[in-house]
Amino acid sequence: MVKDEVTSVSDIADDDQKLEEKASATYGEDLILDPKETTGTDFESVDSAVCAIPVKKDGGAGAVTGGTFDNVVTGPKQGTGYVIIVLKSGKSCMFYGTPSVRYFRRRR
Repeated sequence: MVKDEVTSVSDIADDDQKLEEKASATYGEDLILDPKETTGTDFESVDSAVCAIPVKKDGGAGAVTGGTFDNVVTGPKQGTGYVIIVLKSGKSCMFYGTPSVRYFRRRR
């Protein structure tokens, strides 16, 4: 079984090009990052077209769960930084609370 990956990207979080390069290399396909951060909503399922999700650790209180990765918990008490969840397994994930995220999709 292919496993999803969670990788720290705090050092490149402000550079969209480097984020795209990192996510594409990890996923194995050319990905493009949505331009704006969004706030997830409680029990929202992530669209199957999403291949990877950058998550702001100290964003809104909540979590990203599902797939084959450990929950990524977010909120003011979770420390600073960013991680990318690369959804290699093809399984969906969902949000609890209001995590701050962006989305990677396949480049067309």
